[in-house]
Amino acid sequence: MDLLFYLLIFLLVLIVSSTTNKLFPFIPMPLIQILLGIVVGLFLPNNQYHLDTELFLALVIGPLLFREAQESDITSILKHWRIVLYLIFPVIFISTLSIGGLIHVLWVSLPLAACVAVGAALGPTDLVAFASLSQRFSFPKRVSNILKGEGLLNDASGLVAFRMALIAWTTGTFSLTQAGSSLAISIVGGFAVGLITALINRFLHTFLLSVRATDIASELLLELSLPLLTFFIAEEIHVSGIIAVVVSGILKASRFKKINLLEAQVDTVTETVWQTVTFMLNGSVFVILGMELEMIAEPILKSAFYNKVLLLLSVFLLTFLLFAIRFVMIYGFYAFRIKKLHKSLDKYVKDMLLLTFSGVKGTVSIATILLIPSNLEQEYPLLLFLVAGVTLVSFLTGLLVLPHLSEEKEPSKDQLMHIAILNDVAMELEKDLENTKNKVPLYAAIDNYHGRIENLILSQENKEIQEDWEALKLLILSVESDGLEQAYEEGKIGDRAYRVYQRYLKSMEKNIKRNFASRLTYYFLVSIRILRFLLHELLTFGKTFRSWKDKEKQRLLAIDYDQIAELYLANTEIIIESLENLKGIYKSSLISFMQESRLRETSHITSGAFVERVINRIKPNNIDEMLRGYYLERKCIFEYEKQKLISAQYAKKLRQNVNNLETYSLKESANTLPYDMMELVRRN
Repeated sequence: MDLLFYLLIFLLVLIVSSTTNKLFPFIPMPLIQILLGIVVGLFLPNNQYHLDTELFLALVIGPLLFREAQESDITSILKHWRIVLYLIFPVIFISTLSIGGLIHVLWVSLPLAACVAVGAALGPTDLVAFASLSQRFSFPKRVSNILKGEGLLNDASGLVAFRMALIAWTTGTFSLTQAGSSLAISIVGGFAVGLITALINRFLHTFLLSVRATDIASELLLELSLPLLTFFIAEEIHVSGIIAVVVSGILKASRFKKINLLEAQVDTVTETVWQTVTFMLNGSVFVILGMELEMIAEPILKSAFYNKVLLLLSVFLLTFLLFAIRFVMIYGFYAFRIKKLHKSLDKYVKDMLLLTFSGVKGTVSIATILLIPSNLEQEYPLLLFLVAGVTLVSFLTGLLVLPHLSEEKEPSKDQLMHIAILNDVAMELEKDLENTKNKVPLYAAIDNYHGRIENLILSQENKEIQEDWEALKLLILSVESDGLEQAYEEGKIGDRAYRVYQRYLKSMEKNIKRNFASRLTYYFLVSIRILRFLLHELLTFGKTFRSWKDKEKQRLLAIDYDQIAELYLANTEIIIESLENLKGIYKSSLISFMQESRLRETSHITSGAFVERVINRIKPNNIDEMLRGYYLERKCIFEYEKQKLISAQYAKKLRQNVNNLETYSLKESANTLPYDMMELVRRN
């Protein structure tokens, strides 16, 4: 039961971190997860839930690197093989020795071999940490490929260096020849294991297909089990499990596709499953990092034996030295290469800085240092503290520095063309209105496309424009609420229509994003609406509540439809005029877009189903019209790609989106009961 409880806590932490990041996008999700991990660590019994390194590497890091290897452009990475090899061998080993030497100078009581072990744990760059930092920013492709290549392979050299330092520490002997041979065996053995397991996996796949004994579930299990099996076999024969899973991931992705229904279904399912698994594993990395930071740091900071100033000074000096050595080594590589190519070094300064500050450390460093025997861990807890401290400070340094070196991702030309495609589809559907008797389902399809256009436009605007949009929606809400109350006081709208319009106002409130709009204004308007409704009920002695018991009194009559439509038209006039007067205050294009949206919804009054479509937002059975829209969308995508208005890669992405929407729409085709019941009531 304890395990189940902690699993639920862990899942809750992941949900909270994702939600917090959506509400406060300026706070990076990894930082949120680290902080939540620290909070969780405060409530755990100290030293009871220490990280199991082997299990962590097998169940978390292995699958993440496997998936990263699958999705990486290995051909592009291999173009930079010189600097990748340079980063995973000389840079790591020099960093290991330098860090170890500095620790020994600062803390002379620590054995030199133990200090070198700390340096080895801090040597490799954490690919998971870098990937999380790079999600919000745009890196040059060559820099990204170099860092991916380094991150996929450098754990092996770091772990071998650590094991050699640990052997020297525990036995008092060190052999350079033995260290070199161990590294070579670990790498070559890892390649061999990854190759063999990938071939076995492919053979099983082919065999099951040949005997018609496969399905989506078995194919998915074959893929998910591959990194686990590969890592297990590699570690059992004492070679690099990390390299093994990377090689198996590359080979798994490097095969000719068979275009058939089963392969397509398997690809769709595995993509969805991997997205979920990757999110959970990535989240677990930073949550566990936070937990370990708290459990490692707390005993040291509370102890009177250690000088707190020296502790903090050591962490910052070691972090500075890590980045300094990395920059000097990278600078030397670029200087040597550029001298041979007769190019200017100044052009590559930004690349060098990106490569330097992307060398952040992560949970792998902590997992590595925890490989030391428990008796040595208890005797030298300072070792764990130094690794944990440098890991945290290096990660925070990356968080602070990288945004200034990279460029925030901006909307591309392709995204603007996407809006144009959707607009073309909406216009084609509007032309179909001329030859359609039942216009309601077609109006619903057009609404769907206009809604997608609106969301796309707003997603590309800056925060200020989004706040203005939500402020204007608050203005419309205020006008609608005042108009409803005035119409009711003047007897222009009955009780039944009043209740329906109240529900419409409530749905408007839900659609206002309160992270952008003024919270105070929003809650004020909502409170006013609720107070007015309660006052209305008080004056009518709870007429609405009593009417709920009487089904006949709930049914809308023709006069109610007319009253709601007239009120909507009257409010529209006020809203259009109010928006026009605000063109000097808000962006004109934003005002015009909102006016057009309002007028477009007003046009539904002539359709005969205004209340259902605009006020009640009931979804009609319009599957045929939506399929027509998806056909037109695919046609537009093809034409735009043929005219080179969008890239082939972006066209592929758009087609996948259309496929997903179409699949979902077909699933929803039977969910028309509310609309059917409404139609039945109207006819009777």
